[in-house]
Amino acid sequence: MALAAALSRFCGLGMVACLASGLAWQQSGAIIPMPRPGEGTVASGTYTNKYFDLSYPLPAGWTEGLAGPPPSHNGYYVLSTFAPQGEQTGMILIAAQDIFFAAKPLRDAKTMAGEVARAMSQLDGTTVDQQPSEVTIAGRPFSRVDFSGVGLFHRTWITEIRCHLVSFNLTTNNPDLLADLTLSLNKLGSAGDRGAGDREPVCLENQAGVENLLARVDPPAIVPFIPIPVRLIIGADGSVKDVNVIRATANQRNSIETALAQWKFRPPEMHGRNADIETGLLIQFTPEGNVRYLPGNRAQQF
Repeated sequence: MALAAALSRFCGLGMVACLASGLAWQQSGAIIPMPRPGEGTVASGTYTNKYFDLSYPLPAGWTEGLAGPPPSHNGYYVLSTFAPQGEQTGMILIAAQDIFFAAKPLRDAKTMAGEVARAMSQLDGTTVDQQPSEVTIAGRPFSRVDFSGVGLFHRTWITEIRCHLVSFNLTTNNPDLLADLTLSLNKLGSAGDRGAGDREPVCLENQAGVENLLARVDPPAIVPFIPIPVRLIIGADGSVKDVNVIRATANQRNSIETALAQWKFRPPEMHGRNADIETGLLIQFTPEGNVRYLPGNRAQQF
């Protein structure tokens, strides 16, 4: 219980709290639906996530666990959990923290690994066994941090993909099993369904401000009045290609998708050429019936 409480205090980030709780659970208009962060699947023993262009073959003897909660208002996703079959005790948790909406400023994987290490070092009975270090796994840069306590050994690996900090969190009661799980990460690969000319949009913050807007339709104000995190993909022509309302009620989601699909931006440029971009936007409805927009990170408060 002490472990779960301390992790919950940390999680403006959301990531480590799910390490503890996870063990307990052993468009509208003309917009074309696109892959979303939380839409990963498991088939033939492999976890695949098209949004992150990521595949992970499960270790032998491991199977998909229970589904996690919906993404949080801080943009934290439990992407998938895996548990061993048989006598072993452990869990693999794959998660993602949207950099745009984290409660604390998180610029990169190294920063997040440092936050994890600091949180764990303040927890009674928990020891940080290895301070954050940078490594390369399957051609990807990762930040790693190890900690242990209450008979469990944890190893967290964090990498940045599309302005999300994607983490692989390994937890067991057996150090040898933990070493084997670490080797399984060498099999990380691509989702494998992109053509040679397919490119993901460039991820940039602060691109949905009024200074870049040519046309805007406001959604009607709907309770509750909590800032709503939204990701937009803006096409090279300035049209909105995708609206991803990360956490909201069904009515809020529908009204936001309908309104933002009609927005028009100045065509975004990268290196002197028009390009698709992905950016973030916080939307807050007010009791007076107004709509407030913040085209930046959650760390910039309303």
